Amino acid sequence: MNIYIDGHCDTLQISFDEKNKINNKKYCFNTTDAKTIAPVIQMAAAFINPKYQDGFERANNIIDYYLENKEDTIIIKSKKDIETVIKNKKIGIILTIENGKAIENDINNIDILYNKGIRAMSINWNEDNLLGTGALTKSNKGLTELGKKYLKKLEEKNIIIDISHSSEQTFWDAIKCTTKTIVATHSCCHSLCNHPRNLKDNQIKEIAKRAGIVGICFCSPFLTQHGKANATDIIKHISHIIQLVGEDYVGIGTDFDGVDEEQALSDIKRIYDMNILVNELKKCGYQESTINKIMGENWLRVIHNNIL
Repeated sequence: MNIYIDGHCDTLQISFDEKNKINNKKYCFNTTDAKTIAPVIQMAAAFINPKYQDGFERANNIIDYYLENKEDTIIIKSKKDIETVIKNKKIGIILTIENGKAIENDINNIDILYNKGIRAMSINWNEDNLLGTGALTKSNKGLTELGKKYLKKLEEKNIIIDISHSSEQTFWDAIKCTTKTIVATHSCCHSLCNHPRNLKDNQIKEIAKRAGIVGICFCSPFLTQHGKANATDIIKHISHIIQLVGEDYVGIGTDFDGVDEEQALSDIKRIYDMNILVNELKKCGYQESTINKIMGENWLRVIHNNIL
């Protein structure tokens, strides 16, 4: 494994709420364990739970707390930062937004978030919001007019668009009104597990056409309909995407510190356990070059091509 890159974790939100630092080993992603497999790039979300009335304030609180307590991580804002992380075997953090509610009706708030280091943003978090319908919608009307302006602004700023948690109609509306790379930071395959958070095959193909990536989410209900999932289930979803579109468009999006214990995997529970997945991939006959892509190099291509 040349580099480990994870498309999504919720550690920043939890560490803020608990007033801890991200080196605390109580967290599934923590910099203490990450150092043992560096270089590491973690896409770390400021998750905006819809229960918060002011999403913009919530986003800034989470981001500011991390910036004040970032330990020895490097915030990745440019290609040069990526090179520094790799060359010096450091831990890089790409700040992301989970739930476009973070802008609270003001497109100009995207500029403020970008200046703080945000380099990827999603549209929804399951429920409908001011931008469009989420994965658990009952209406599935798709993007709103504000949502279309939101995506246009993200492309102008070279902020990566994340469609995880969006409804199927919102996904296709996003495809229609954008031209750049689209990613799913933490999703799985609908054809293997019928869950509204998962992507259908035609969606996965469209992401591949855009030179994007699907980060496989380590959440049992997205991986199997038969109780606790494990590394074998992850590999089934990885294999499906490889068979569908090739080995360049799949990675991992663990959702560490964002999955309840009852929905977590039975074996891989934290970054320290990632060798389990690597070893299982080897047992399944995957070549080292393919494993390197899955564990980080595919995400590296996407990030490098879309961050200035």
